[in-house]
Amino acid sequence: MELKYINQGDLTFIGFYTKIKLNEGYQKCPEFWEKEYSLRFAHLWQTMKPENAIEQAVFDNDIGTFAICEDHKQSFDYWIAGLYLGGEVPEGLHLYTIKASKWAIFKTKGPLPSSLQQLNDYIIKEWFEKEGKALGARLNLMLEKYSMGDSSSPEYESEIWVPLK
Repeated sequence: MELKYINQGDLTFIGFYTKIKLNEGYQKCPEFWEKEYSLRFAHLWQTMKPENAIEQAVFDNDIGTFAICEDHKQSFDYWIAGLYLGGEVPEGLHLYTIKASKWAIFKTKGPLPSSLQQLNDYIIKEWFEKEGKALGARLNLMLEKYSMGDSSSPEYESEIWVPLK
């Protein structure tokens, strides 16, 4: 695991989301990815030719590069998203803006979802207590960032971003 701190300007994402109960995240997030991949991504990645407005937005904005987790006490919104580059926001997709912030960025290697779930556990159970509280970490919002490649590979790289006050 690697850790770095950056200052980042406003980020606007485009994507789609679902509500998940807090204690069901490690099961329901991968299920949401599987469902949405078959509905929105599989055909597009096979052909690389968008056939409708949603596929065009997925293609243009790299939807699937990020996930957003926003806590609402008993549940959280889980987004599959990409950085919004402008243009049409088709029905069924939404925009989400995060104001400029300092971020702690944790990088890990390993197959999904286990590598990110282990990293998430580390952030919440260890790093937050040791460093995060003092830095003003806000665990009610986290970003996951995915790299290109085989997400089942032991060399696959992904990140979790935690905003700091």
